Amino acid sequence: MGESSLRKATRSDIQHINKLTEMAKSIMEHDQNPQWDHRYPLEKHFYEDIDNGDLYLYEENNDIAGYICVNQVHAEWYKQFDWPARTDQAYVIHRMATNPEYKGVAMKMMQFAIDIATEAGTPIIITDTFSLNKRAQRLFEKFDFIKIGEYETNEFPFDKNAPFYAYYKLIENEEK
Repeated sequence: MGESSLRKATRSDIQHINKLTEMAKSIMEHDQNPQWDHRYPLEKHFYEDIDNGDLYLYEENNDIAGYICVNQVHAEWYKQFDWPARTDQAYVIHRMATNPEYKGVAMKMMQFAIDIATEAGTPIIITDTFSLNKRAQRLFEKFDFIKIGEYETNEFPFDKNAPFYAYYKLIENEEK
């Protein structure tokens, strides 16, 4: 069994990140899921994630097998929902992709994101995905994320003619 680790991405990792992104877009296209396309995500989004210290890479045998962006930046449309816990300090899972040659990477990255929120003491972790992204939905369900609602608009990057789903997972009971 090889060695695996998670680490913060650096600007020198951008070629590997772009390669994983193109793999993910190809898989999404095969699944008839247009969530990611030529307009999103772009290299500039990853540079922002890297510069903010929010992008993490999963490495296996010195190969980059996946990435995940975890931070406390909330989408504006999240405000429409009545969350079951305070969200002002909640962590949010954003972009995530894996190399399909490596099994179990998405599960490990999800657990990593949950661990970040748990260690920070936040009561809830949030994420969202496109309604046609069945792979992400199944992953969220494996970790007991609950769908709280939907959002549909013609504004970029959500202009996909179908809703996006918002999810949450309670980390701890806020009542003490």
